[in-house]
Amino acid sequence: MTTAHLLTIGALAFITSILGGVIGIGGAVILIPAFLVIPPLLGQPPMDMHAVSGITSVQVLASSLLGAFLHSRRGAFDIRVVLAIGIPLMLASFVGARLSVAVSAQFLEGLFATVALAGATLMLLSRRDAEDHAFQLRYGRAIGIAVPVGLFGGMVGMAGGFLLSPLMVTVVGIPLRITIGSTLGIVIIGAFATAVGKALAGMVEPIATAAAIIGALPGMWLGVLISHKLHLSQLRWLLAFVIAVIGLGMLVRVLL
Repeated sequence: MTTAHLLTIGALAFITSILGGVIGIGGAVILIPAFLVIPPLLGQPPMDMHAVSGITSVQVLASSLLGAFLHSRRGAFDIRVVLAIGIPLMLASFVGARLSVAVSAQFLEGLFATVALAGATLMLLSRRDAEDHAFQLRYGRAIGIAVPVGLFGGMVGMAGGFLLSPLMVTVVGIPLRITIGSTLGIVIIGAFATAVGKALAGMVEPIATAAAIIGALPGMWLGVLISHKLHLSQLRWLLAFVIAVIGLGMLVRVLL
């Protein structure tokens, strides 16, 4: 792998991690297509999907660890939320992966896209823009959003973490800043298991992964800094926009 290719990997990881730090997503749903599409456009050799998934799994784990830590230092993190949603999400993802052979992948992607667009709409309709970190965690509702997102994510083959944020805010009633920081904590749970599995399978290319991590960590730091300078209404609109773009992208792929 050439120096130019490694620089491209690092730059893409940097840009994606800025967004991840701002709105609280691991970024794999954006980074994987970027790794597959952009290097060939720059005249560089295409990357294999197995290599991309290995690099991304470790990089997302590293950047999410840093992001969750930085958000927690600013009081925008709640371990109760991470455990209440992260554990059932992980278990449901495992069940969903086992059930995936029984359901059409195209149907599931269409359903995922529809839920994403609905989640973006919910974010825009929400008016909870008060800078108040106090809230009562409704464990029943937390588990209630984690299980279906985990099931669908496991069936489709993606974490589905980007769907959690609007549901955490609108259904569970978690303040947006705590939602952003805690979502990164939830991502860590799934990313750790994925990264270990990819490493044991020999799918993690050390030099390319190091380039991605070197690019991602300062991007995540900058993203967290930007996140806490933005007003809640700006974060809400940005999160809704990103989720809508992801949903529309999935819907277009299903229809085509």
